[in-house]
Amino acid sequence: MGRLFLVRHAKPIIDPTRHHFEWGLDPAGEPLLEQLAGLPHWASAYRVVSSTEPKALKTAEAIVRRHHLPAPEPMAALCELRKGSFVSNHAEVVARLFQFPDEPAAEGWETGSAALARFSEAVTQLIESARGRDLIVVSHGVVLSLYLSRLQGRSRVDPAEWAAIRMPDYCIVDTGTMRLVQPFGAW
Repeated sequence: MGRLFLVRHAKPIIDPTRHHFEWGLDPAGEPLLEQLAGLPHWASAYRVVSSTEPKALKTAEAIVRRHHLPAPEPMAALCELRKGSFVSNHAEVVARLFQFPDEPAAEGWETGSAALARFSEAVTQLIESARGRDLIVVSHGVVLSLYLSRLQGRSRVDPAEWAAIRMPDYCIVDTGTMRLVQPFGAW
């Protein structure tokens, strides 16, 4: 059985004056990131692929550094749902996105359907190229939630499930059956 480890990045520094694609990691989140990076099963991965966003790349780098894995490969298709400028009511806007995935939830936002299609296509290609080997994908809460919801046969994401995913966190998908075998929050 090959495993797909879907990892949500560690806690970012939220800076409303910068685009979320530019946010780095919050030093206050380093202890939890180090705990996650120290888990022994990461060593089985043949490849680590990450969103190109700094918060995801730095999370991936912590894992590979700890286990002497090849450097993470950046892939733009794994980035978070594209958003316009900062919104102060982020959770409310994301809930609207989950309810109406074919519509932009706010000005300048990619639709949930478009983000899911982009992310799913990339993950499918990565799984195929893994040929049954373990693979780590580091990404973001909204696209990971959209992907897992679809994988589980649900047409909508429960906003409470998205909100419960820690930073960092991970889940595991069996790539032979494409079933979730370990949910977020189980470590």
